[in-house]
Amino acid sequence: MLFKIIQRKLKFRNPESLTVLPKNFMYTESEYNAAKSYIQDLAKYNIRYTHPEKDDYPEKFFMMKEPPLFFEYIGEPIWQNYEFISVVGSREIHTITEQWMRLHLSEFVKNENVGIVSGGAKGVDQLSHLIAIKNKAPTIFILPSGLLHLYPKSLASIRSEYRNQNICFISEFEIHQALHKSHFYFRNRLIAALGDLTLVAQASLKSGSLLTVHHCLEIGKPVVTIPAHPEMSGFDGNLKLLYEGAYLVRDSTDLREFWRAENWPS
Repeated sequence: MLFKIIQRKLKFRNPESLTVLPKNFMYTESEYNAAKSYIQDLAKYNIRYTHPEKDDYPEKFFMMKEPPLFFEYIGEPIWQNYEFISVVGSREIHTITEQWMRLHLSEFVKNENVGIVSGGAKGVDQLSHLIAIKNKAPTIFILPSGLLHLYPKSLASIRSEYRNQNICFISEFEIHQALHKSHFYFRNRLIAALGDLTLVAQASLKSGSLLTVHHCLEIGKPVVTIPAHPEMSGFDGNLKLLYEGAYLVRDSTDLREFWRAENWPS
């Protein structure tokens, strides 16, 4: 309850990178009662929660500049038992991107026993989740809205259809919170943190995918992308990343070799 109180006080930011409650933390009785009531509501909906002092809090979040003080999830804490690759990209997915992902991302996930983290948006995000589900790999949806206000709405059918699969929905926003444009910044930093590397499947220059890359660079996570012809529409973000030093992956073999190289110490 105290982590929920401080999260509300800081308006869902963590500018001091708090990972333990401050000793001089003060709160009112009404703040305590409101937090207690909210956590009781979570139990009614079978929604679980965690914070930096719980065992199921992801260790990778401690690498972040502003780790979430409190977040909620539906499903199991599968980040404790699997390694993950983050996948981001355009909502307007190109046919060749879809073909590449169905062939090469599927092959990689199946052979490496790797899970997928993404944001659940239409296009690249949802396809990556469905590829994981099809290959019986774990997948984590990180949302820019509350868990009882799924965005996009199409996630409701995915959640219902695959509820017995190894999937998890995460949000650091309160359960009835609707989408707000500013929430994508928060969501993207969690996507960057949970994956051991980030694959940018398709991106334009002005896209949320490149914001996720920014978060990756802040915490030292590698970024890979697939190449494209300079005249192809919708891939100028891929080309910019390659020009600036992102790793190029042509197929599942490249992705697998890069993954194994990055994870050699483990």
